[in-house]
Amino acid sequence: MASLIYKWVNKARSTVMISILVFTVSLCILQVVLRYFTFISMRPFAWGDEIVRLCSIWVIFLGVSLGIRENSHFAVDLFLNKIRSENMRKIADYILDVIAIIVFLVIAYQGYRYTITNVTSYLQNIRISMAWFYAAIPVGALLCLFEYGYRLALGKSYKTKVLENGKTRNKEQR
Repeated sequence: MASLIYKWVNKARSTVMISILVFTVSLCILQVVLRYFTFISMRPFAWGDEIVRLCSIWVIFLGVSLGIRENSHFAVDLFLNKIRSENMRKIADYILDVIAIIVFLVIAYQGYRYTITNVTSYLQNIRISMAWFYAAIPVGALLCLFEYGYRLALGKSYKTKVLENGKTRNKEQR
């Protein structure tokens, strides 16, 4: 069940990220073409630059949780590498994960508050609420908490346990 939930969330996150990224790149290319390679009568969309910048917020916040899954975030592990005992290293990793969870809880809460306060604010050139873009903050933080939950429950190598668990079961059923 945990594997199924994780796979569904992972698929949804990846689909949303790829869709936003394709839209952002396409809009950016269209803006460049309209700005430099068309007649004077055709101009780039006034709202294009705003949308590209704000869609980047979604890609960044969704990508942070992928970085947690891949264990690829920048970390200063100067002191952690000096810990010789495996048990002490696990305790230190656990403490760091708990601190990260607390930080992401604060970010999720404050991001939610910030999103709610911007419901009536609109983009300058198009009537879209800023809340749609700032919702990336609490959503991204919740996805990070989701990743840390699996990490604490299943260990640092939870990705292989969760994502590849279904693959082995499918092979056995054939």
